[in-house]
Amino acid sequence: MEKVITFAKNFGPSVVALALPALALAQSVPTPVAPIESNIPQGNITSLQGVLNLFCVVFAWAFYFLIALTVIFVLVAAFKYLTAGGDPEKVKAAGSTLLYAAVAIGIALLARAVPLVIGSFLGAGTVSSC
Repeated sequence: MEKVITFAKNFGPSVVALALPALALAQSVPTPVAPIESNIPQGNITSLQGVLNLFCVVFAWAFYFLIALTVIFVLVAAFKYLTAGGDPEKVKAAGSTLLYAAVAIGIALLARAVPLVIGSFLGAGTVSSC
């Protein structure tokens, strides 16, 4: 625990110093983006485009979930590595957790690409909500 506290004392000011310029740029107001829920087809799906839009919404949610899961995996792996204390088994467990994070990123990227691939195979042209 002392190592973690020492690490925070040594690198905490550096992290704050690096974050201050980002806070200074926080004055611009981003343009609002339409929420994902607005793209969900309402009622019965009667066309191919409606099915593709539904795929886009489902896979977009999967993408965001997997990105959040990746961040959690990386934080857990970093904690495991910092608290390993040189124990080879704990370092190996941290490495496997990082591998899980890499797999989650790969699946997230596939989830983003699947609706576009399906749309191109079905000849739907462009998928509007992706």
